[in-house]
Amino acid sequence: MPAQIGIGFSHQRESKEAAREAASQSKTNLKTEHVDWSLVLMTGHYDAVVMMPIIKEVLKQDKITGSSTAGIILSNSIETRGVAVLTIASDDMKFGIGAMPNIDTANIDVTGIELTRHCLEDLGEHSRQVFLFFVDSNLQNVSPLIQSLQASLGNIFPIIGAGSCNRIHPRHTFQIYQRHTLTNAATGVIMGGHISVGVGSQHGWRPLGKPRTITEAEGNIIRTIDKKPAYSIYEEYCREETQRLQSQQLEQMATLYPLGILIEESKNYLLRNAIDILTDGSIVCQGNIPPGTQIHVMIGNKDFCKYAAQGAAKEANQNLLGKTPSLVIILESMARLKLFGRTALQEILEVRKVFGATVPIIGMYADGEIAPLQSAERFKRPHLQNKSIVVLAIG
Repeated sequence: MPAQIGIGFSHQRESKEAAREAASQSKTNLKTEHVDWSLVLMTGHYDAVVMMPIIKEVLKQDKITGSSTAGIILSNSIETRGVAVLTIASDDMKFGIGAMPNIDTANIDVTGIELTRHCLEDLGEHSRQVFLFFVDSNLQNVSPLIQSLQASLGNIFPIIGAGSCNRIHPRHTFQIYQRHTLTNAATGVIMGGHISVGVGSQHGWRPLGKPRTITEAEGNIIRTIDKKPAYSIYEEYCREETQRLQSQQLEQMATLYPLGILIEESKNYLLRNAIDILTDGSIVCQGNIPPGTQIHVMIGNKDFCKYAAQGAAKEANQNLLGKTPSLVIILESMARLKLFGRTALQEILEVRKVFGATVPIIGMYADGEIAPLQSAERFKRPHLQNKSIVVLAIG
């Protein structure tokens, strides 16, 4: 049978009522009793430990993954409070799920290999098409995990992901696996079978001024830029804000002016948020930045971001190679939600224009997004991105 999609949403105040309403609505919209895979997204207003057994009971299956989020994206609305449940039933689509707990203390270089091994064992002998995962955004450097995933799945396999976030309790992000609520974890699903997938990713931020060169870096810490303390890159553009930057009031600065790393072969910029400034002026980022890399201060606005959302949707649609999508999943930076505010739905409407009003959309606002970008070897490697929108179309 063709893929059947059910999406349910609730913003009931009590966790039990919200869980039952969202799961029941999704099951009703699915129009079949059988569920092959479910995605659960919820904001920090709820007790996931209470909710997940109820959701599992209503759905009558445990092939469930999901995440905490700063907001939920639906076809016709943006919700900053609530729980959403996606259900899929299909003879053609196959799913394998897995989880790796305690990634803050695990050997991160092999965590991705173990996670994908669990997913592949659950998938069985079916062909694999795309890997979607969620990871605790409190993990300071996600790059080794991404490299581990790629080592397991191969250089050309599409890997997309999102950092779990929680605007209510920022340090308490969580990942969902079966009926369980995990912290300090990564959970994932490999989608396979007879399906087509298209992935697109853009951000819309543009470089300011001339490029600088990272002259010293260690992993995700930039020590010096043009042989000066790294934070000095902001002095030329944000002189009045530099003192606040040093005193760790970083949120507004990182939202307005992230750092951009030019990927020469694709002419794209990877964005990196400054998540901390050390006493020696070093900048701590969410992902690795190698020495010798050219770097810019970047700037964005609503028009740039809307254009990028449309571009990501077009890229994903083109990668479907003419197949009609049955579902669109969006992973988007929560910084974009802050930028757009009450007009955030405008961006999603740009995506709907590409795919049509009848294609169901579900998504989340994340703290760090992972998606493929063109590499020097002419295939697309997964990269950590900040402030981006990732569009996954499934046909």
